[in-house]
Amino acid sequence: MKYDIPGKAVAFSSATRRALLALLCGMFAGVTIASAQPAATGASQPAAAPRPKIGLVLSGGGARGLAHVGVLKELEAARIPIDYVAGTSMGSIVGGLYASGMTPAELERRILAMEWDSMFADRPPRDQLSLRRKEDDLRLSIPLEFGMRDGGLRAPRAAVGSSGLETMLKRLTEGVPGDVKFDRMPIPFRAVATDLVSGEAVVFEHGELAAVMRASMSVPAAFAPVEIGGRLLVDGGLVDNLPVDVVRRMGADIVIAVNIGTPLLPREELGSIFGIGMQMLNILTEQNVRASIASLKASDVLIVPDLAKVTSVDFKLGRDAIARGAEATRGVLPLLSNYALAPTDYVKQLAVQRRVAVPSRIDEVRIEGTEYTTADVIRAQLSVQPGAPFSRGQIEQDLAWLQGRGDFERLDYRLVTERDRNVLLVNVQEKPWGPNYFRFGLNLGTDFRGEGAFNLIGNHTRRWLNSYGGEWRNELQIGRTQRLSTELYQPLLANETLFVSAGAERERRIAEVGLQLADGTTSRPLLQYAGVDTRVWLDLGAAFGRYGELRIGPHYERVSISPKISPLQLTGIKSIDSGFHINAVIDQRDAAAFARAGYRVEASLLRSLTSFGASSTFSRYQWSSEYAHTYGANTVDLALKFGGLYSKAPSAYPYFELGGFLQLSGLRAAEMRGDQVALARAMAFRKIGNMPAFGRGIYVGGSLEVGRIDSPNNDFTLERSLFGGSLFLGLDTSLGPLYVGYGHATGNRRSAYLMLGRP
Repeated sequence: MKYDIPGKAVAFSSATRRALLALLCGMFAGVTIASAQPAATGASQPAAAPRPKIGLVLSGGGARGLAHVGVLKELEAARIPIDYVAGTSMGSIVGGLYASGMTPAELERRILAMEWDSMFADRPPRDQLSLRRKEDDLRLSIPLEFGMRDGGLRAPRAAVGSSGLETMLKRLTEGVPGDVKFDRMPIPFRAVATDLVSGEAVVFEHGELAAVMRASMSVPAAFAPVEIGGRLLVDGGLVDNLPVDVVRRMGADIVIAVNIGTPLLPREELGSIFGIGMQMLNILTEQNVRASIASLKASDVLIVPDLAKVTSVDFKLGRDAIARGAEATRGVLPLLSNYALAPTDYVKQLAVQRRVAVPSRIDEVRIEGTEYTTADVIRAQLSVQPGAPFSRGQIEQDLAWLQGRGDFERLDYRLVTERDRNVLLVNVQEKPWGPNYFRFGLNLGTDFRGEGAFNLIGNHTRRWLNSYGGEWRNELQIGRTQRLSTELYQPLLANETLFVSAGAERERRIAEVGLQLADGTTSRPLLQYAGVDTRVWLDLGAAFGRYGELRIGPHYERVSISPKISPLQLTGIKSIDSGFHINAVIDQRDAAAFARAGYRVEASLLRSLTSFGASSTFSRYQWSSEYAHTYGANTVDLALKFGGLYSKAPSAYPYFELGGFLQLSGLRAAEMRGDQVALARAMAFRKIGNMPAFGRGIYVGGSLEVGRIDSPNNDFTLERSLFGGSLFLGLDTSLGPLYVGYGHATGNRRSAYLMLGRP
């Protein structure tokens, strides 16, 4: 389609026109001017004006940036051609995807289908963690991790992780080469980030599209900075949230600027450190946005969607944000109508805005960025190997597994071509606060009847003691139960499928014992004693990827029992258990508390032999399993636990215990002790809300339980079993699960509970 220059028509001779055209070509180098075609009468017609180049500028603003999709939908419906795109933060994501060839309709479909909460999770999903990191979750309720490096204590550089976001960006950019010049994309594109060291704006003209978009939206303190080309990069909104200047330098004659920036917070929302920090960022962003708007010309168009009800984190309001963007665009379409292409011309333009294919075969896998980790170990754990076809899904699974090890702040990959060879580059960014890590756990509770417990756990782990990923873990617990343990864990193969473990543990706990009553319950405690358990082990193990492990090996255990409060003159008891044990664990639960999917099974068998120095010969077995399934907002969680002792006489130290919240609710905590145990529990809960400032969810639920503690000589029957149940309100907080509940058990036993930590 040809465009006429507005103004009065002026007649020129043919020679004059040719001279004028030559002059214009010299003045506007690089601009194509349509040639005049002679009329049927033989007379020459005036030359058509060159079509003005239109640049689209998309600002940042978090979830508000979803309005950009609505803008694109309306511009496409009106056949407004876009020749250049520049974006910042969320604008770089929407703009980059559009410039790479994705249609507005596909953008809308895929964005609305995303689970944004998981995108911004502070780490990979639990079922993708290694078993060792899953076991940490069971014991250490506080997820925050500190590190020791270069003689100082360090904390993570971001509040939330980005592995989910990066995986999403990789999927959305599928089909885009790993390292591309953005001028060669279907629509030339630019993204803006901020150099955290110099404070300068960084305008990307090439690179891996997903990594560039990720860098552009790295909100300081919320997301970890991204290192590209030796520069530490954060959100571009700090310096240029509405990059009008960028798209103008690309060659845009007309600028369509879309500003969805977050407005300043009102006074009442500035009562926290988080609120003040966000306001500081908003002030910086607003200042540079005003400068960009002031630079717009009379021929440019500014679109400002009405997003008063949408905050930067309201991704659940994506559909409304898209509609608001579309509505605002329809309001300015009369200003753009002169630039609309004819239907056939617009179809031709869209036809070239399609993605190019990525290489189908990988010739080399290269690991970059290792410091204390080892490239050979990382490479051995990748299923993608040279000669294999390129599979984005498989690579993402491999990187998710590596992320689950707990050693990396972020992982990235890109495809490059070097001398006709397709190279898969895997870039690892190790945690800058490692390889010495510290985590903590907290467990406290009361039944409001004088029974309570408090335990504080501190854990230190030194990873990568050697090139095979050796690990030294130490743990100290103080409170009602005191424990000190240490373990050396050493993989034997680069893929870590075989390992050895050597460790020692000393535990001291206070236990109370009452008389067993006719209904199976126990009386108030009559005896209080301290039990000290010392264990030493040496295991040979096999790991089953992220699913679980099997261990077998010799052990030594020494138990000492000393009465503390007793109406009887009892002496202490000592016993030695030594022999060998087998232990197997499979864990695919999606959370340590309030799991909504997955299962966990643990089975163990211990054989104590007098020939190994034990006080007596016996066998002890134990099984525990949990399974969760969610239907909408409702979750059902089933649990089964049983164990027992094969021996001619009861053990000196009762190994199993029952009682307390979800362990026959209504009874006191650990009220029942013995050598044989069985417990079945059905629990249901419903998620009723979120609390983003303090945790992940709020739940209401209840449970039904049946169980028994007995001696090995008695058979389990339903008639001899005890029943319990509970109702509770649960909060998944940043300090661990918090429960407020009520329990009722056989014998009209009742308890109220306030608990922090896993029951």
